[in-house]
Amino acid sequence: MGNCFGSHDYSHSANNYRFTGQPSGYGRAVAPPAQNQYPSNDYELVIRISRKLEVLLKTRYGAEGEGLGQLRHSVQNQLPSNVNGMMKGIARIRNRLCHEQNVQALTPQDRNKIKQLSNNILQLLNNS
Repeated sequence: MGNCFGSHDYSHSANNYRFTGQPSGYGRAVAPPAQNQYPSNDYELVIRISRKLEVLLKTRYGAEGEGLGQLRHSVQNQLPSNVNGMMKGIARIRNRLCHEQNVQALTPQDRNKIKQLSNNILQLLNNS
């Protein structure tokens, strides 16, 4: 099976990015990025969105586990039900891109959807 950084030739590789697990604003509200600040690389996009949400779940809600799915599940009773569903949608899109061998890029619809879901989640959680 393929993975997020398989043998495909992409303009960005995993080695070009350092992920500290602590985005700027660590421990504070995390604002969604401006529309033109999203990475153009689909793999980088899904990883950055997932990481931002994972850090938020750990720091604000005390989530435990590995990965967005486990973290979300560990605190699902603390989250609004619509946030749970939106996070599942993000995880589905990410998993399809990272784990399905025949998927090498996001569709324009999935790219827009993951950005929209991420923005909605951040706005809901920052206002709660």
